[in-house]
Amino acid sequence: MKRTAAILLLALVALSAFAEEKNRYADSLLHIVQTKRMTDLERAKLYADITESYCAHDMPNTFKYGTMGLEAALRCDDKALIFRFYNYIGSTYTYRCSYDTAKVYLDLQVAAAESSGNKKLVQKAWQAAGNFYARQGQFILAVESYLNILKHFDGDESSRDYIIAHGNIGECYRRMGNPKRALHYLERERVLAEQYGEPTGIGQSYRELGYVYLALGDADKALECMLKVKPKERSAPVNYADLCEALVKAYLMKGKYQEALACAAECKYAAQWLGDPYIHTLTWNIYADIYRAQGRYDECRTAALKAWSIDSVSINTAPVSAFNIAFASAMLGRRDEAARFFGLYDRMMNERTDRNYHEALSQMEVVYETEKKQQQIASLEKERGFYIVMGVSGALIFLLVFGLLFYRHRLNRGKRELAERKVKQLEQEKQLVATLALLNGETAERTRLARDLHDGLGSMLSVIKLHLHGIRNFSTLTEADTERLAKARVMLDELAVELRRVAHNLMPESLSHCGLKAALEDFCRSIPIADFRFFGEDTHLDNRLEVLIYRCAYELVNNAMKHAEASRINVQLTVDARLVSLSVQDDGRGFDPDTVTYGAGFTNIRNRISAYNGKISVYSSPGAGTEVTIEIELAS
Repeated sequence: MKRTAAILLLALVALSAFAEEKNRYADSLLHIVQTKRMTDLERAKLYADITESYCAHDMPNTFKYGTMGLEAALRCDDKALIFRFYNYIGSTYTYRCSYDTAKVYLDLQVAAAESSGNKKLVQKAWQAAGNFYARQGQFILAVESYLNILKHFDGDESSRDYIIAHGNIGECYRRMGNPKRALHYLERERVLAEQYGEPTGIGQSYRELGYVYLALGDADKALECMLKVKPKERSAPVNYADLCEALVKAYLMKGKYQEALACAAECKYAAQWLGDPYIHTLTWNIYADIYRAQGRYDECRTAALKAWSIDSVSINTAPVSAFNIAFASAMLGRRDEAARFFGLYDRMMNERTDRNYHEALSQMEVVYETEKKQQQIASLEKERGFYIVMGVSGALIFLLVFGLLFYRHRLNRGKRELAERKVKQLEQEKQLVATLALLNGETAERTRLARDLHDGLGSMLSVIKLHLHGIRNFSTLTEADTERLAKARVMLDELAVELRRVAHNLMPESLSHCGLKAALEDFCRSIPIADFRFFGEDTHLDNRLEVLIYRCAYELVNNAMKHAEASRINVQLTVDARLVSLSVQDDGRGFDPDTVTYGAGFTNIRNRISAYNGKISVYSSPGAGTEVTIEIELAS
């Protein structure tokens, strides 16, 4: 406790000293503004420096002096100063979580930067836009904004915004669960920052590298990186709170609970000092993680409920709160609450996976990293335009050289068609790459979640079950205690079955270990009304294709049970050297395929099958059941 108090006092002193120094500087500038006569331009410049001094730690004064300075800047029509004030005020609203108002100022600063013609201001505007979207967990839009900084590169590698953009892209990939991709951008940021002596980039790169190594399970390397920048981060409370959260995870991996509690206390002070709801939520989730690791389930549940009461919708914090509440409730015997929050956790994770998040991100990355292919498309488009012009010109002299023009017309038309086919082929390749990237991301996410549920909660439930079954002497128990013990065993068995079901639905182990046939057999065996038949060669297909076919079968069988009121479902898989075919047939109520409105699940199946150049056929009529057939040709 003494050590925790000492660390907390050190954080208090560091944050207070930083704020005091900034306040003294701002006060000296305010004295000049209030006592000297000056032009609007001079006044606006001083207000810009004053606002910047308050921006990191004093939101009310940031808004107050930023508004006053903006009025002066608008009067003198200085584009750079107008941009700065929009930037400062917009950032203030962002960190207050007033996103609607922040978006207004964000659009204003982007417009001001582009109208100025200054590339560095444009880079700063897109930096602010990326921060705005990342703060809300909208990482696809954040990455798009940060990539715009790289696209507006002016040749100056030492530019702070150019360096930081790499780190911000890496952070988004890290938060998206892609640590290896994040490592690429973060190492690039570290090299540039150290080469040009950019302190913010150095701090961010080491901090984020610590997060990445933590995600990769290397606690020692994570601590090495994060402890390098911890003293410097105290001047930025939001970054400091995120860093404390990561340090807590690293300390928990190494079983250092006192150090973890000390970091949590520092994060709590930063939240109280800044008044930021995001940091408050983060702090209570940190405490819940520590208490869960220590087995202090009452305190874990209390802390997680406090986090949930502050923010129950954020993609960054709400799933963590829901998981801790569910876990602690299960350990405390609160069966209904545990089931409710496990359901909420599962729903939020599925929503995060299915909101076209990874698909759009993958498409955007393909655009950025396949610039040469885009240039080829542009070149072919120009070539097609040239031949169109040639065709029109030839038509004007058709009567003079009929034979020659006819030949040239046919030749040009053939070349145009060839160019169009090449364009279409390249665009299809881009779409396939994007879809495969989505499938890879979704498969990795489902595999990780299934492993965490099975290895974490599953092993703990097994140990609890062994302890309960180890009780032999019932003579010392009352009849009521014996009944409660029996009920606890039944509830524990039910919870274990439910946990295995959720983990299996996310990513069945038999799919990765035994292949598609075994996975579908297991799945149909678990459903009383489902039969499975297999024809052909039992060979392993491409891993992504096996996952795709399994998820299609899963979705179609669930649709038959939920919507068709079927009493019998037949699943048939056929595999040979050139074709894989999946058929799901039920005896349900059926429907008219020409008039029915398909849901998001079936539309998702159709899009993914199309990415593999496959085809899907639906045969159904009211009262006559339904049969859905999927066919995909295999590469030779």
